[in-house]
Amino acid sequence: MLATRLGALALVALLPAACSGAQAGGGSAQATADGVTKAVYADDIDGVTSSFDDGLKSQVSRAEVGALSDKMHALGAYKGLTFMSTDPAKSEFDYRADFDKGSMNVVIRMDTDGKLSAYRIFAPT
Repeated sequence: MLATRLGALALVALLPAACSGAQAGGGSAQATADGVTKAVYADDIDGVTSSFDDGLKSQVSRAEVGALSDKMHALGAYKGLTFMSTDPAKSEFDYRADFDKGSMNVVIRMDTDGKLSAYRIFAPT
C-alpha cells in the first residue's frame, strides 16, 4: 500500500512538469531537436551527433546525414520546428520541421541525462 502511494505521488509530481514541457513545446527538448535538425540541414555530422547518446552515435553515418541534408534542401530553407505532441511516459517529443516548400516530422526521445536516444525524420503522409 505504501508503494502504491509513493508511486501515485511520484506520478503526480511528474505530471505538472510533463504538462508544462508540452505546453512550451518540450522546452529544452525542442531546442535540442532544433539544433540537431539545423546540423542535419548543414550536413554537419559532428553537430548532429553531439547531442546523441553513445548508442545512437554509433548508428549514424556521414553518408546518411548527407542524404538527409539533400532531402531537406530540396524543400527549401529551414524555417524551424513546430511542437505537435509529447508522450511523457517515453520522454518522446514530436515536431514538424517547416521549410519553404514543405515539411517533415521530427520525433526525438530524450534520455534522463538530456541526450537523445532517438532522432527520426519522416515525410508527412
